[in-house]
Amino acid sequence: MKTSGTTDVVLPLTRKQKCVCNAVMGVLLVAAGVILALAGTGVISASVRAIAAPTILFGFGMSVLFSAIVARNALSMWLAGVILACGFTSLFAVITTAGYSNLFPIYVAAPGIGCVFSIWFAEAKYPQVKAMVFFGAFAAVFSLASSGACGWGLTGGLLAACGGLFVIAYAVESYFRKEKDENA
Repeated sequence: MKTSGTTDVVLPLTRKQKCVCNAVMGVLLVAAGVILALAGTGVISASVRAIAAPTILFGFGMSVLFSAIVARNALSMWLAGVILACGFTSLFAVITTAGYSNLFPIYVAAPGIGCVFSIWFAEAKYPQVKAMVFFGAFAAVFSLASSGACGWGLTGGLLAACGGLFVIAYAVESYFRKEKDENA
């Protein structure tokens, strides 16, 4: 889908595109419902409680992803990336021995993962990259504690230092951007 060229405003979908996107969303959500029903009746040997979150997140996330691709919409791509990252985290918690206490850094990284998805359609790429670095760095620091590599005392100090570095980077970037704007 084309944008207006000067802004990130996305032009509306055609009637046919809306119909296809809604149909795909319906099919994916019906498939999620069938999977949960099969688990509830014992045909699939999995607890409905255990697979409900990943099944629903994947069904909804894939439908948003499909619509975002059709619309070439960066915001919808970001949302799909966040939803799918959360879906994968829920799935990993079900199929591996790792629990949410080990996997929560993926939730911290989810906005950055959304930026990885959205960068393909975003007109401004640099803000996407900055967000990926920001959320990725904090997720990496949190993963030190969740993996057991260091305790929360050290992790807290690293989080504060990481936050301070980002504040300094923001201050420097803002100063030079404003100076550049004033000299232009």
